[in-house]
Amino acid sequence: MRFAFIIVVTTLTVFCHSVAFGQSASEAKMQSPFEGVWLTKNGDSHVKISQCEKTLCNEIIWLKEPNDKKGKPHTDKLNKNPNERGRPIIGIPILLNMTQVSKTKWVGRLYKPRDGKSYKGHVRLINAQKLEVKGCHAVFPICKTQIWKKVRDLESNE
Repeated sequence: MRFAFIIVVTTLTVFCHSVAFGQSASEAKMQSPFEGVWLTKNGDSHVKISQCEKTLCNEIIWLKEPNDKKGKPHTDKLNKNPNERGRPIIGIPILLNMTQVSKTKWVGRLYKPRDGKSYKGHVRLINAQKLEVKGCHAVFPICKTQIWKKVRDLESNE
């Protein structure tokens, strides 16, 4: 009985919040500040991030230069796995096995198509428009940090 009461109160809270802010109950419940389309540091790609159950779903959705010199889409030719070298860069997830450790931080691995390697790292929300992406080499104590800027929020049907 107590469990049912908690569910009813939680549902009413989400509903009241959604009515007050003009959102559907499912949008209010599922919204995450990480969700959106993010412009990478050099401005050469967009990464779409959405929350999926207990991790971050993501993929490269746009490249400034999507094709090689022959006019064909760039592929993941430097990937360590030979079976994945022919896949197009657009569509590749780069935030791998992310686990949320706080409201503003996820840790996991970062895949870098430019060298075909993945690095231990994290993504940390600086504010609603900026995301810190940090990857570290496994052997050497070298880390690199990028700041990504939000291009847009996700539409409700994305």
